Amino acid sequence: MLSQFQGYLFLGVFWLTALAAIKLSFKKNTTAETFLVSEKTVGFLIGAVSVAAAWVWAGALFLSSQKAYEQGLPGLFWFTLPNAGALILFSFLAVRMRKIFDRGYTLPEFMGRRFDQRMKLLYSFSIFAAQNYAIVFNLTAALLMLNLVTGIPKSTLIVILGLMMVSLSVLKGIRSSLTEDTIKAVLICMVAFIIVPWTIFESGGLDSITSGLGGIKGTFTHIFDPAVAWSFGVPVSITLFSGVVMDQQQWQRAFSMKHKIVRRSFLWGGFLFAFVPIMLGMLGYVAVNHASILNIPKDQNQLAGFYAAVYFLPGIAVLGFTAMVLASLVAAGSSALTAVSSIGAVDIYKFFRPDPSDRALVMASRISMVIMILIGMSISLIPNIQLLYLILIMAPFRGALLMPTILSLFWSKLSPLFTFWGIILGMVIGVPLFVYGSIVKNPTISSVGSLVPIAITLIACLVGGWLRPKIFNYATLSDKTTSAS
Repeated sequence: MLSQFQGYLFLGVFWLTALAAIKLSFKKNTTAETFLVSEKTVGFLIGAVSVAAAWVWAGALFLSSQKAYEQGLPGLFWFTLPNAGALILFSFLAVRMRKIFDRGYTLPEFMGRRFDQRMKLLYSFSIFAAQNYAIVFNLTAALLMLNLVTGIPKSTLIVILGLMMVSLSVLKGIRSSLTEDTIKAVLICMVAFIIVPWTIFESGGLDSITSGLGGIKGTFTHIFDPAVAWSFGVPVSITLFSGVVMDQQQWQRAFSMKHKIVRRSFLWGGFLFAFVPIMLGMLGYVAVNHASILNIPKDQNQLAGFYAAVYFLPGIAVLGFTAMVLASLVAAGSSALTAVSSIGAVDIYKFFRPDPSDRALVMASRISMVIMILIGMSISLIPNIQLLYLILIMAPFRGALLMPTILSLFWSKLSPLFTFWGIILGMVIGVPLFVYGSIVKNPTISSVGSLVPIAITLIACLVGGWLRPKIFNYATLSDKTTSAS
């Protein structure tokens, strides 16, 4: 659609717009408290919008229309429900965390105080790995689409996107992320309220949707299709529930909000999120109905909705769609970098320097961002990098941390020893099972592989709490917690 020069200009205009928005939104001098948790003053509207926007990872913009295109009604249902449900579940955990650890900053910080330094190290490493995966995924998720629109080589796009993410993030930390989330939300609304209805109208109206509800094969018409539920619904639900519980991006937002609006923000964030895949999924149904003229390559089903928009709409509308995807990529990557910065400062730097200056903490946060983006860009630039393998490892890996995290918030009798080794055993057994089942395309094995880490860690926690309980007094968290500065 664009020449390479126009493509670079398009990317440059977006970067300057985001940069100006961040600088105009937050003019106060940057401190550790503003950089890491926005002085814990984020209100309901920005909080709910940011929660929803941060959960709209780049893949969600494509996977919603892809699942609608491939698996019709049940595909879109099992993508939307667990995503929204994960945020609703998290609302209860976030409220509990703020009640017992109101002055905290990170999940590893809490686990270290709740158990020991060994657990803190395990969670810090796990979240670093998860956020690195998020950065790599968002650097590469829409490269094909951006390459088609701008003509810029994929390797160059990775470098540009990475520099955008880190240059915006280092300015104001979590406040940069909140601003980018707002821009992202505005562009998503533009697509949902203008581009999607426009595409539906130009493609033949509501008939173009209803005719595609069964997916490209026409057989997926039952919303509770058991095959889709077992092969896709179960693994993705476990992945999303464990993912949000381990997501420092959401914990950072929970710690940044005013105490009284935490539950409402996450509940409404879940409902707002559900609107996004439902609307974008409509493009998948349009693509099904017009598959004969769209000629979507079999290896590009993730772009089914984009192909529909390109075919039926003028270029300006497609640029609007591209701007939404670009904003989502950069905001999601920046959110991951900001999450990493809080761990780098609070959990790692303060371990070596227990009483750092405010300026040193901000610098440690920014250095953490730079290190992480360099790692992410290096991995993304590997020729023919297979994101599938990263996904296969991360799903059961995070699943092993699901139950210990939830129980640690509510149950005072957990055994540090049993809990730690239960997590390790769950990872060691669950990851190979899930990876093998996914590679050989056996949904039973992969689904069992995603359930095994949860079962093992739950048993370990319960047995440890019975045989070797260590009573924890949650009141000590508020008594001894010190601020970031």
